[in-house]
Amino acid sequence: MTKRLTRRKMLAGIALATPFAASFAGAAPRPGTAPLKAPVGVDTYTLRAFGWDAFQMLDYASRIKLDVVQFSEFPHLGAYKIATTESYQQKVRARADELEIRLEMGTWGVCPTNLGGNRRYGTAEEQLTLAINAAVVLGSKSVRCVMGSGNLRRKDGPLERHIEAMIGAFRNVRNRALDAGVKLALENHKDLRATEMLDLVETAGKDYVGCCLDTGNPMEVLEDPMDTVEILAPVVVTSHFRDSSLWKHPRGAAFQWTAMGDGSVRIGEVVKRFVELCPGIPINLEIITGRPAKVLPYREPGFWKGFEKLTGEELIRFDELAAKGEPLLAGMVVPNNDPKNPAYQEAVKEQMRVDFERSLRFLRDEVGIVSSA
Repeated sequence: MTKRLTRRKMLAGIALATPFAASFAGAAPRPGTAPLKAPVGVDTYTLRAFGWDAFQMLDYASRIKLDVVQFSEFPHLGAYKIATTESYQQKVRARADELEIRLEMGTWGVCPTNLGGNRRYGTAEEQLTLAINAAVVLGSKSVRCVMGSGNLRRKDGPLERHIEAMIGAFRNVRNRALDAGVKLALENHKDLRATEMLDLVETAGKDYVGCCLDTGNPMEVLEDPMDTVEILAPVVVTSHFRDSSLWKHPRGAAFQWTAMGDGSVRIGEVVKRFVELCPGIPINLEIITGRPAKVLPYREPGFWKGFEKLTGEELIRFDELAAKGEPLLAGMVVPNNDPKNPAYQEAVKEQMRVDFERSLRFLRDEVGIVSSA
């Protein structure tokens, strides 16, 4: 067997003032649950279907008493030509300060060798520099970014060449990031396992590179999100939290992303461990529902291209986690059959809001998270 890895190395067509949102005023932990202090926020991708600009998002966040809003991509701030101007960003910062909400900045794919990456903002270096400059104006201490997805492990592999290119791009903006006091927060985006992410961050340099830890993406790389938290905790600078249903399948396992509390990967325990290991780091909810279940066919030989370094122990841990789960038993709108149907579109939009707000209640009422702001 391959050498054992240690754990260290191993969710504006809806009115903003809704009764549902108002229910968050005065939310308190469930009786008998010890409070856990942590900033709670939202990744704006969660509510993308509403098409809100930064000010609408901030007003909504204030109504439901969030501490943080992460604009994970420039379009979430507003129309691109406006959102990238310093004068607009200053107005957004002023409104956030007025509402006492912390801002985080982000951008999309920045790996030079990922042909599927987004190049609308220029080269990797130009895109990162643009995001760093915006972060300075907004008061963000991090810039969330992405290397790629599963394609980097398989058809566009090998993975190692993308890791090397990503480290090179980071090093080209190192001085700007350090001067700005902003860390580049690379997300584990269906591409890297936790140990691979840790090695990338440490090789690039922990003084200016960290991780945006996502608890849903580990499903794609056969990883228990608890292991993701424990391995990456030393380099985490921000986060994306969502739940997953994971269960056994004849071809291996299958999973589906869910609202917090609807899944089977003991997300409440994962949240508590995150708060313990990453004090002060925000729990940003990135709730993604409305997508079909996905099969992970690891019982088929063709699956293993790109996972040559996965140990038997790691696979067993994931397989045991799947054996404890079951398919999602809650309702969910999945509009794949007719994606342009306006009725479906409205239903999915409302589902985004409902599932996000349910997830927020889960954090507060079931897990016992109390704002540390």
